Amino acid sequence: MTQSKKDSGSIDLTGGPVWHLRALSRRRRLWKPFRDEIESWLSDWSIRSRELLLVGPSAGWCLPEQYLRNFSVIHAIDPDPLAALLFRFVHPRAHLGEWIRGDFFVEGDNFLHRHASSAVLFCNMLGQRRYVNRDVALVEEEMRMVKMQLRGRNWASFHDLVSGDGIAEQPVKELKTTLDQASILSSLDLSGEWLDHLTSDVFPRTVSRKIIPWQFARGRLHLVEAGFVNA
Repeated sequence: MTQSKKDSGSIDLTGGPVWHLRALSRRRRLWKPFRDEIESWLSDWSIRSRELLLVGPSAGWCLPEQYLRNFSVIHAIDPDPLAALLFRFVHPRAHLGEWIRGDFFVEGDNFLHRHASSAVLFCNMLGQRRYVNRDVALVEEEMRMVKMQLRGRNWASFHDLVSGDGIAEQPVKELKTTLDQASILSSLDLSGEWLDHLTSDVFPRTVSRKIIPWQFARGRLHLVEAGFVNA
């Protein structure tokens, strides 16, 4: 029977030197199929804004260089003290503006207000919130509030939906509406125990989205939900 777990004793780090060394070693081979899918998905996001606000980009390990160069200025907010420096190393041609070292769920309203004309991209960070805040109910409420906070904006997110032991043999799955996690796992013929990243209510229910398999590590599979909302 497939289970969706609320917690796990094994948590991958998502920031700091260990995370960045891991990402550096994996991005060109193990992560390349996932990175290619993210690039393809972003190419379908039709927005007129020439400004982009990145939320939780880290060093941009999975972001496509060419896509970032489409914007005249990119602003970012991320809590990792190494992120800004490494982002400039990974994406030297991106036109960076304001970079805030901070927590979007604390400082996001002011940051959004300062960059009211920017499109917003959540960079695989919403699914990591459960590691920052152990109050499951509060995290679920934060996820529900994202679409309210971004009302009237062009925004997009790719984020972990579930993760568990597996191999990325599944195709990208396109969904026209919200499905529960058990149905998604069943449709991909996946079973076993899966960690719930608490992101099932990020998008409005009618938003089309993709479920992209990400071979995070050998034998460790993440299913990433990707979608965009245009005002």
